Amino acid sequence: GVFAKLNGLRLSKGKPALGFLNPFIYKNPSGFQDVTSGVNNAGTSYGFSAIKGWDAATGFGTPDFKALSALVMSMNGVRSEAAIIV
Repeated sequence: GVFAKLNGLRLSKGKPALGFLNPFIYKNPSGFQDVTSGVNNAGTSYGFSAIKGWDAATGFGTPDFKALSALVMSMNGVRSEAAIIV
């Protein structure tokens, strides 16, 4: 997938893999093309509508590989930027 390719970019430059992705994704919505219209109701009366920003139908939207590549390559490590330390 997209994040496997992003990890491959990092590893090829001697950087560590991203690890737990949720913090990275939520801190970097600019790495996604926001989907702002549509609904995922599958023809029923239930479902979620796409809206500006995060939504239950599309999350942050469609991954933008070019933008995500720039973001992950600008990171030195992963502990403070992409992983939660408990």
